[in-house]
Amino acid sequence: MEDKNCEILFEYLRSILYDSKVSGLDLESLDEPFRKLGMGMQYLERAVKEMKTYSADLSIGNLSGFYPERENFLCENLKNLHANLNHLTWQAKQVAAGDYSQQVSYLGEFSEAFNTMTKQLCERENLLKQEAEKEKRRAAAMEGYHELMMEMMRKSNERILVIDADTKELIYGNQHSAAETSESDFYDSCRGELNAAEDMIAAKDDIVEKTWEMNDGRGRVYRVMTVFIEWHGRRAYAHIIRDVTEEKREAERLADRAYTDLLTGIGNRFYFKEKMEQLLKQKVSFVFCYFDLDHLKYINDRFGHAEGDEYIRNFVGVMKKRIRADDIFARIGGDEFCAVFQECPGSVVRDKLEQILDDFMKTGKGRYPASFSFGIVEIREKTEELAVNDILKRADEVMYRQKQLHKQKYEQELIR
Repeated sequence: MEDKNCEILFEYLRSILYDSKVSGLDLESLDEPFRKLGMGMQYLERAVKEMKTYSADLSIGNLSGFYPERENFLCENLKNLHANLNHLTWQAKQVAAGDYSQQVSYLGEFSEAFNTMTKQLCERENLLKQEAEKEKRRAAAMEGYHELMMEMMRKSNERILVIDADTKELIYGNQHSAAETSESDFYDSCRGELNAAEDMIAAKDDIVEKTWEMNDGRGRVYRVMTVFIEWHGRRAYAHIIRDVTEEKREAERLADRAYTDLLTGIGNRFYFKEKMEQLLKQKVSFVFCYFDLDHLKYINDRFGHAEGDEYIRNFVGVMKKRIRADDIFARIGGDEFCAVFQECPGSVVRDKLEQILDDFMKTGKGRYPASFSFGIVEIREKTEELAVNDILKRADEVMYRQKQLHKQKYEQELIR
């Protein structure tokens, strides 16, 4: 009898522990002394069933599902785990809301990983806040900059064109008045030169701006400062354009005056020196002539400086009729002149100067002879470095010999 009851109870216990569907226990099948034990095992069945259901919910993260009876001792550890998971869930929500002070100390290695994660999130958020603040300040500064720039553009006397760097579209122009050419037409007329300036900047990473000059094809000259900028989120070039036509003309007039002899209208010493230095750098052959007018001091002393000025102008007039337009001709002193002839043999130049001397002598008024002395130096393609003064000295030496002959020739005539 005892073996029978033990066998029934053992089979029931095995089913409780191992079967997914537990075989029930009929207490009536047990003898009276074993029924109380059977009732205890039925209580164990309910406790194990609750534990399995409870652990199944926890294993899938269902923290609001089945909750076992208070007296179920088998679920005590699971209840502690449940409470920890509930608190961890709350802490995770706090972290998600930006509270990085949350710390976990009750989940072993997971605690260390969680705490490291919150620390990194805190550091990253601080960096993002700093970057966001920088970007906010930058955006505010850019907005202020754009407002200031727009106001300056509106009030500027200079023409300003902003052109999309990628599409070449004109996206801004501060047209000054309806009477002027529209900015779009102006841009179209200057498109080639503007694009070339932009391409030059784009080709070099270290260049962000360039100042240059352009012509609009209508005789106007402009000085342009081209700057690469960001225009309302678009890559663009701003061209700040100032009309310098009159400025250039005035500079040219000043340059002309600086390089022009006021009495004769030909080049002066500065003009001559600059032209000669350019010529010497080219290392080409040319014939250099140095002239000295005869009798100028005598004419000034005897007939006055106005007569002497007329004498000088007569010489220049004769010279200009005989020399070519591209020959260099300049007055370098009171009665001293220089001329330079390229692509002309020395013998031809000498014949030309003899003809000029003959023409000049015919301009004399009878009260004094009209003549000049000259010296010629032929410079072939240079194998040595020469300075302007060296050439001038050589020609002066040649001229001086002729000067002495002329002095002897005309001395008695001038005394009369």
